[in-house]
Amino acid sequence: MPELPEVETVVRTLRPRLCGQTIAAVWTSGLGLRMGRGVDGAALRAHCQGATVGAVSRRAKYILVDLERRGRAAATLLVHLGMTGRLRVEGQHDPRAKHTHVAWTLSGGRELRFVDARRFGWVLAAADVRALPEIAALGPDALGELDAQELGQSLAKSSAPIKSFLLDQRRIAGLGNIYVSEALFRARIHPRTPARRVRGKTERLLHAIRETLELGIANCGTSFRDFVDANGEPGTNLNALLVYGRQGEPCKTCGSRVRRSVDAGRSTFFCPRCQKP
Repeated sequence: MPELPEVETVVRTLRPRLCGQTIAAVWTSGLGLRMGRGVDGAALRAHCQGATVGAVSRRAKYILVDLERRGRAAATLLVHLGMTGRLRVEGQHDPRAKHTHVAWTLSGGRELRFVDARRFGWVLAAADVRALPEIAALGPDALGELDAQELGQSLAKSSAPIKSFLLDQRRIAGLGNIYVSEALFRARIHPRTPARRVRGKTERLLHAIRETLELGIANCGTSFRDFVDANGEPGTNLNALLVYGRQGEPCKTCGSRVRRSVDAGRSTFFCPRCQKP
């Protein structure tokens, strides 16, 4: 599933291609996306058609496209990529890829297309998406808003395993399985350590989180199978991963074999020597 660096990469590659463009029309496939819910095509057309893209930004793992009318904020288009979602800007007359579910016709003769093979993504438009429950419930952004004092206070109140703590979007927004495993390795913290016992390592953990995310962004995201940016290019961060997906391979720090465990249905990768319980 695309995480913060992948979403940020999509935002950065979309921004120069969308800002200033006017949306002339909206097409939907009629098929349901997340949890089988149908996309509200009428609402999309009402908010998007005739509006101009003013900005493209990110909130945690959500892509936000601000829409303007006569120079004033009118609505926001929200896109969550789910597991296999892609946002691409392509020629209006180019054949649409299989599993295209939404297409916005742009003034420059191109289309913004949302493609999602597994249909776990989500698309909607609203006058104030930041008031939606899924956005309002998010904690501070892992890259741009989280600070050591707030993180330390939150750690002290939790007995959850530190990996579960970091994956909780209500506590910290934007982190996912790949980058949590990588950050915990950099911080030398075992993934099952109770969060409250990590408080003394708050600064180290925060530095590791930022370093991991910034490297992922610099490498344009981690591509295993599906992820590409808005230009159709895969990220190169797979080659920079220290533990994730490296079960049985030697740790790049100490040479011990990287281990894999399954916690709450998710794979966890760690070095037993560098990340002692």
